[in-house]
Amino acid sequence: MEPLGESWTVEFHSGIPVYRQIIHHVQSAITAGRLKEGDQLPTIRALHQQLNVNPNTVAKAYRELEHLRHIATEHGSGCFVSAPPAAPKLSTRETRAKVDELSARFAAEARSHGIPLEQIIQQLNQLKSHA
Repeated sequence: MEPLGESWTVEFHSGIPVYRQIIHHVQSAITAGRLKEGDQLPTIRALHQQLNVNPNTVAKAYRELEHLRHIATEHGSGCFVSAPPAAPKLSTRETRAKVDELSARFAAEARSHGIPLEQIIQQLNQLKSHA
């Protein structure tokens, strides 16, 4: 596995906490298939050095990822990608609320990076056609 920090950088002025950026990056890597069940994540020390962030920030992200059941910690061995949890069944109302929340988050993050929403929509359409 390529180190997580090698292909991305932390945006310190984006308004998104660094630990959240780490969480989003790991979640995206899992979703895209770059990280698969059983893959080992970099140690806290290795990732904090690669990203030039406080090791407590990486530890906080890993704890949250474990709480979300995306990773599992094996004491003495490290952190590993977990089996994907079964998707919860959402009502139509809950689904709409989640779509609204995700859309607002995407729009805010795109704006903070100066990325036009149309470019995001095109990328989502490409992902949709490959699924």
